[in-house]
Amino acid sequence: MQVPQKLVAFANVLIRLATLGLRFLLSFYVIKYLGYDAAGVYGLTVGVTGLAPAVIGWGLNYFVAREVVGLSPAEAAIRVRNRLFVTIVSLSLATVLAVVLSFYLHRSITTLYALIAVLVWLETIGLDLHLPLIGLDKAIVANVLVLLRSAAWIPFVIGLGLLFPQFRSIETVLCAWIVSNVFALVVLGIVARKWKLGSVLSRDVDFDWITNRLKKSWHIYVSDVSLVGLMYLDRYIVSFFLGLSATGIYTFFWSLSNSLQTLVSTAVVQTALPVLVATYASGNREAWREALRVEFIKVVSISTGAAVAIFAASEVALRYMAMEGLSEHRGLFLLLLAAAVLRSCSDLGNVGLLSTKKDASYAAINTIGVCLSTAMTCVGIVAYGLTGAGIAIFLTAIILLLMRAWFLAGAFRSAGASHSSDGGA
Repeated sequence: MQVPQKLVAFANVLIRLATLGLRFLLSFYVIKYLGYDAAGVYGLTVGVTGLAPAVIGWGLNYFVAREVVGLSPAEAAIRVRNRLFVTIVSLSLATVLAVVLSFYLHRSITTLYALIAVLVWLETIGLDLHLPLIGLDKAIVANVLVLLRSAAWIPFVIGLGLLFPQFRSIETVLCAWIVSNVFALVVLGIVARKWKLGSVLSRDVDFDWITNRLKKSWHIYVSDVSLVGLMYLDRYIVSFFLGLSATGIYTFFWSLSNSLQTLVSTAVVQTALPVLVATYASGNREAWREALRVEFIKVVSISTGAAVAIFAASEVALRYMAMEGLSEHRGLFLLLLAAAVLRSCSDLGNVGLLSTKKDASYAAINTIGVCLSTAMTCVGIVAYGLTGAGIAIFLTAIILLLMRAWFLAGAFRSAGASHSSDGGA
């Protein structure tokens, strides 16, 4: 029986709301009980696990996510297996390089660094599996796995820290995160048993597929690195100029505002991907145009409402937990929330460009964006401190949204012209 699309979207929103609610709790727990420095370390760790999949991903997920649309799980597994082969090789080489550099620079490999390395492995593999599941229209499975690996462990680690103060450490948080990642992989293995993947996975790796995609992916790779750079490089710039404590404050508010973008991505953007790709591929440009317009209306309404709700809930939580000291950075928070609304619209714009196969435009905008964001963040921090970082992120979001809107407007005009021509015929 076919599950209604609205019901699927609602279920995805509920799952992500649970994930985001738990991540909210973790943000408050870390900054209140572990301190600003620990919050800074946690924020930088999140940045590493976000940057690594793009840096060693070589742009292949872009092709996998698009190519699996309309395939069966068994057919899609061939491409996913090829992609994971590249991932494992890349992670292995990156790990060896990191160890060699540590010895060369006379840096000791601490427990904290080892835990972060394990998380990089697990989160990279998790993302490589998540995107094909979305393309296969199995968003519920994908988001349940995100809940398991990203948030299901949070109540346990918070409870442990509150009951036993000796466990109030960033290492305890990372260990719990690792265990949940492993558990999520086990659950996926159990779910995948009914997809009959045994014969597929026993085949040889398709090196021709890998070589062919790598030849085409260089601009997508630059784009992917730029896209995650837009999300995570700012915290490293804050750390460089203002120190670890300021990074903790910045990443705390960034986490709260980014939850808005994550929610909208789950509720609208992820489910729009297969719809827009299939509609554009069908040749009905007017249907694609209307579908994209409807999705934009959803993004604007949901993101704006979520921004108001997140700000109100955060104000109440900060007062209830006697964390008024963070309230002096309310201006930074509002700027980051506004930027998150704009980035949510940009995310849908990226999906629109992806569906039309405008790979060069997609890559160019993202590359320009990370360069612009880096420069503006440096200038903003030097001039206005933490608030300057928020101003830079907000202005960058406006500029990139306008650029994507310009490219999509061209696609709209093409769709309209095509429709008029068909009508005249």
